[in-house]
Amino acid sequence: MNIVRLDFGASPDLAAGYHRVAGGLHAPGPPMSFPLFRLWAERGWRSVPSETYLALDDGRVIGGVTLHLFDRDRRGDVLIRVLEVAPDWRGRGVGSALLGVARERARALGRSKLVVEAKDDGFYASHGFRAVYTEARRVLHRSHQAGESPGPSGYAFETSVGPTPPGRLDEMVPLLAAMNDAPTDDHEVEAERWTTDLVRVYEDTWEPARQSVYTTVARAADGEAAAFTRVFVDAGDPAGWARQTDTAVLKRHRGRNLGFHVKLRNNARMFAAEPGVDRVITWNAVSNTHMIAINERLGYRLLDVWHVWELRE
Repeated sequence: MNIVRLDFGASPDLAAGYHRVAGGLHAPGPPMSFPLFRLWAERGWRSVPSETYLALDDGRVIGGVTLHLFDRDRRGDVLIRVLEVAPDWRGRGVGSALLGVARERARALGRSKLVVEAKDDGFYASHGFRAVYTEARRVLHRSHQAGESPGPSGYAFETSVGPTPPGRLDEMVPLLAAMNDAPTDDHEVEAERWTTDLVRVYEDTWEPARQSVYTTVARAADGEAAAFTRVFVDAGDPAGWARQTDTAVLKRHRGRNLGFHVKLRNNARMFAAEPGVDRVITWNAVSNTHMIAINERLGYRLLDVWHVWELRE
């Protein structure tokens, strides 16, 4: 076995091999098509610097690790975005060797913390990691979605597909910033700072990853965007899945059930437009009882539990 650094553009065969090993890292949830996996690994939604290292056996990819090296916030962290080993090579030291590369790179870069999200069987605990955040995945099946429900008075609901129109970018900044209010348990995370330029950078990743993005905004009577939610459909290979991502309500508009109503309408619009999709997956902190109650009212049911693991060097 030898370990090499991957350049996605220069080594398409190795990149394809990495996808074969790691494209199903969220099983039994949705698989990632190659365009989505490449974006996920190479730069993430917020276009952060990254490094990927592959374990090879006679030129064949048998495992890989991708590190995200935050350059705007969380600059003391190294996020292990992916660490996967081919099934027939597990238990043979490949994962430990790749984790060793991650630790070496963190030390070389002066980063004090390694973070990884995983549904773990003890691998990370055995290497000194501590679980700092617990999250549950839930799935909504098309046949189980809640029926129509009138929204609160004083709000209109707008659903769109694709990037935010240029004239609306500024209203996405406070909505995305409101995501910082979500519970993080013992996981110390700096608040994400948004600008209109960063919103556009984020949304510019959707096309190369071949994502159809459905967004519903609740708009107050004075025109203010009070709440929003988003669902992503992988146009490259949906495999019957959609991915629920951000949902947030501005503080002054909370207590009116807007989170439920934006998600209800967004899911209905997506299901109507995407006949090949029959399931939506969502992630929530186990401690986020408010959003979990909303999701269960919408028809989501528990799939499994994951953790965020942390190692301080």
